Amino acid sequence: MVAKISMMAGAVVLALGLMSPVVANAVCIDEPCPPPRPAAGAGWKAANFPAPNGGVVAYRIMGGNPACASYDGRNCLWGMKVSQIDFNRVHPLVCGANHRAQWGVTGYEDRRHWCNLARRVVSMD
Repeated sequence: MVAKISMMAGAVVLALGLMSPVVANAVCIDEPCPPPRPAAGAGWKAANFPAPNGGVVAYRIMGGNPACASYDGRNCLWGMKVSQIDFNRVHPLVCGANHRAQWGVTGYEDRRHWCNLARRVVSMD
């Protein structure tokens, strides 16, 4: 009887285009599940940073490091408001090792670099 009910429930789930929790988690058995994506723009804020990388940029903290909104994982979206960014396309540039891989520096070496400033602002929050 239980098997019959489970099959019927499974058929209803498939017919309605829904995904059962068992099916949803089946994808993550052999490898780690990706973290859930936050709502578009959630956790992002914009700030105006001085030169050398001056201007307004949207950023958030990821793994303890500031990360700017970027569509290519290399170039920050300077001058864009949070409301103008398509977060489905965002591949953040994360300060530290990721920034070094892209630009040869972590962003923390220069006290006026946006990475350094954003990290200090967060530590004061």
